[in-house]
Amino acid sequence: MTSASELEVWLGPRQVGHLLDDGQAGWSFVYADGPDWTLPPVGIALPRTSKVHQGERVSAVFAALLPDGSLRSRLARSLGLSQGNDFGLLSRVARETPGALSLRVPGLPARHPLPPRRLDRDELRHAVAALVVHPLLAEVDGLAKTLPGEYDKLPVRVHDGLVSCVLDDALTTHVLKPARPGLRESVANEAFCMALAAAWGLPVARTEMLHGAIDVLAVTRVDRQADESGAVRAIHMEDFCQALGHPPGRPYEREGGPRLSEIAALLRRASRQPAVDLRALVGWLVFAFLVGYGAGHARQLALLLEPPGPRLAPFYGLWSTHVYPEMNLRMALRIGLEDRPDWLSAERWRDVAGELGVRPAWVLAELERAARQLPRIARETADEFHRRHGFFEVVRGVRAVIEQRARQALVSLASAAAASTGDARRLAPETR
Repeated sequence: MTSASELEVWLGPRQVGHLLDDGQAGWSFVYADGPDWTLPPVGIALPRTSKVHQGERVSAVFAALLPDGSLRSRLARSLGLSQGNDFGLLSRVARETPGALSLRVPGLPARHPLPPRRLDRDELRHAVAALVVHPLLAEVDGLAKTLPGEYDKLPVRVHDGLVSCVLDDALTTHVLKPARPGLRESVANEAFCMALAAAWGLPVARTEMLHGAIDVLAVTRVDRQADESGAVRAIHMEDFCQALGHPPGRPYEREGGPRLSEIAALLRRASRQPAVDLRALVGWLVFAFLVGYGAGHARQLALLLEPPGPRLAPFYGLWSTHVYPEMNLRMALRIGLEDRPDWLSAERWRDVAGELGVRPAWVLAELERAARQLPRIARETADEFHRRHGFFEVVRGVRAVIEQRARQALVSLASAAAASTGDARRLAPETR
């Protein structure tokens, strides 16, 4: 097959199709002849068919494998590519991507994995410092791995607190997150919020705060599975912008990104355990409100596309953005058409229950349960966090956000309950 530009698309160890860039005609994707129909599709928005997929859904699935915003621009600059040349970027850095996809230039053989290269304290500090100039360290020979997101990060392996750089086609197991520029103690912020989410019972990725020459957060990849021998298997995964065919550059609902009703409808249609996943989604939404996670858009939610059928992936990347006055203080997903946290009344939570297709009384009960439990769990988690990692002012700030939001929620719920009781009394027939 000839084209102006072409990449082979591999799903795990098998080539499953071709991604084409025909210039003005845009991107197209076609499955390879005789595909194994037992494998999951490249994406829910690109079902298996003999026809050619074209249009925005193709770019939505594949462009989402790259970093976002200014980080993508810096990556292009470091590789000597034009800003906006997403196809060229994929050809350079997409040998390992989120999920099980690998994009390869036709004719280039697979590269035999080299042993991971252990990084000592100084080497790790230098690698993180180099990310500012060379995002994803894409200039390093044999390193062609990509991750989404707008902040610098690095795919690595971590074992017993030791970090190793993985070259060639070997798979990584962790995502290393250094501090976010300009945001105080951001590593501790995310480490604490993820620990808190786990303590409260949300299914989340395992995280570990590593101390050394610099503090970094090591997040266990939910799209990787390692056995006792150390062999690593990729699990196919896609975020909800990809699954719904939305452009990755506009994930926020206020900018036209997916709505909660779309996410819930997809879970009902595609998940092998929709009731379990919807319950987890409501828990995630309540937690995001209480901790002030204003960046929780559709790209922060993902589906694992496993052979038994898709299911909601464990949650990742939870942190309090609202603890920083300089950041946007709205929610990424609207709750009952409202994204201003201070305006979220019990009625808005009733509205979102309708969007999700679940009982309003149950959503209000989950909100009340979280509002009563989370301040206490946050205090206990903070005590343990400080014992392990030392004191961080941002943890106190996150707890303050939680306590303020919990009071707001309980007052609103009590007011709604009182109003409902009053209405019931007014409507009740008089007795003599």
